[in-house]
Amino acid sequence: MEQLELIKPTSKAALKQQCLFLANLDVDKAERMYDFLIKDMDDIPAVEAASKTFIQNVGEQANGLIGWLRENQDVISQGVDFIKGIIAGRKGGQLPSAAPLPPINN
Repeated sequence: MEQLELIKPTSKAALKQQCLFLANLDVDKAERMYDFLIKDMDDIPAVEAASKTFIQNVGEQANGLIGWLRENQDVISQGVDFIKGIIAGRKGGQLPSAAPLPPINN
């Protein structure tokens, strides 16, 4: 039963390899096991989809980051201005948009 749990086919080719492994490279047993398992899996691909290269993954991530920066450009610029104001306030300057607070107890 533990060996049956090892069968996690992602393609017909992978299932054939797993059947051969579980049948101890006995082709007849592997073929019968494969035929038994594959008969209910109509939508399984013949081979696994090609995985993306490192460069493709980095490119997609960079495009996503650039898109996010473009969408949130106004929020980012407001944050930068806010931080500049805080830094200017620490250096002894007045915050550009700081208005005096009203007294708490009147």
